[in-house]
Amino acid sequence: MIPTMRQLEALVLVYRHGSLTKAAAELRVSQSAVSLLIKQIEENFQLRLFDRTTRALHPTLACKDAVPIAERILAGANGLARYMSDLVEVKAGRITIAVSAGVASALLPRVLARFRADYPDVRVELFDVAPDDLLAFVTAGEAELGIGSVENADTLDTKIETLTQSSLSAIAVKDGRFEKASRLTWDNLENCDLITMRRGTRIRSQIDEALARTGRQLKPKLEVSLITTALALTAEGAGISILPAHMLPETQFPTLTAVPLSRPAIIRHVSLVSRADFVRSPAAQRFVETAKQVLSVRRAADRRGEVPADSKSKSRLVTRKAP
Repeated sequence: MIPTMRQLEALVLVYRHGSLTKAAAELRVSQSAVSLLIKQIEENFQLRLFDRTTRALHPTLACKDAVPIAERILAGANGLARYMSDLVEVKAGRITIAVSAGVASALLPRVLARFRADYPDVRVELFDVAPDDLLAFVTAGEAELGIGSVENADTLDTKIETLTQSSLSAIAVKDGRFEKASRLTWDNLENCDLITMRRGTRIRSQIDEALARTGRQLKPKLEVSLITTALALTAEGAGISILPAHMLPETQFPTLTAVPLSRPAIIRHVSLVSRADFVRSPAAQRFVETAKQVLSVRRAADRRGEVPADSKSKSRLVTRKAP
């Protein structure tokens, strides 16, 4: 039978002190309890560990050989205990996170900066994936958490939590007039050069379906596959991008501004995705809390900038054509 940790502790302390009494004091048990622990090891392995005299204990050769091994086992167990404690206190550990490309560019940097400042010893492994691959990546167990826009993902295998949301917006270069508009309508954009996501993408499908219900049809000048491409083109004056406001990373594109669109207002969500049958590690739970704190600030700011979708907007937009 494998000796218990308590038996190994007794063996090492009796060897170090050469006394049952001193070993018992350190273990905070009675002398007879320590004597019993040593006896149990000896009976288990049919080995004498100490030669006893009326005044002292003398370790046998078997004891001298066994103590270094016992010390290594105890050191390993203590190290494991400290590491497990560090995991609980988020002083160690590793988390794997999958993010869609847009989130990786616009939202993740601020979340990750806050998390690393608060928990510098936690290793974060990131996977930037295509939006359509995000859900499958998480459900396959390749990542502990996923962050992105997901639709129709209510299954028994997944847990979906909204982190932030904002209206689809017209994003353009600040020119002294555009950024002063509190809200624009789709009709305001009729004569503008528009940059949108390609047909088949989730954002574009949502736009086309919403406009079709009002008898409208979107006629963009440029269609792209990546949000960052649309923003880069807009920053160079190629047109006005139609994107969620939360997808505009202001530090990367300081010359751009987003004005919410209404009639109809179209809302896009960014969600946290995890497997329903997985228990989050302490580090992952702290990351979720950090993401909610950082992104809730943006959500509140977006709400303050919104007006009811059915209100009569007096905003007017100067026709923008690419040079």
